[in-house]
Amino acid sequence: MSNRILAGIEKYKSILKEKNFPSEKIESLSKGLDMEFLEYCRFQELKSAVTGSRLSLDESMTIYGFLGNTPDHFNKQPVEVKAVLTQVFSELLKKH
Repeated sequence: MSNRILAGIEKYKSILKEKNFPSEKIESLSKGLDMEFLEYCRFQELKSAVTGSRLSLDESMTIYGFLGNTPDHFNKQPVEVKAVLTQVFSELLKKH
């Protein structure tokens, strides 16, 4: 089974490279995707709740690795990681 999280990150990275966005725009986008503490906690809860049903164990562990132990860890991730994980979080929120 493929890991949709890693595939999404690679796709996003390719799009950013292809579009050749200025670094200032990427930095602004990245900052806008920073996560607050309560959002971080909710994402961790939702991720755990759907592991095995909507997310494979591998996908869940991938998310956990990128989220780390604090929002600060997530906020230091590359923009493609933050964008994909934010999209996953948004989809999980819609279904709960």
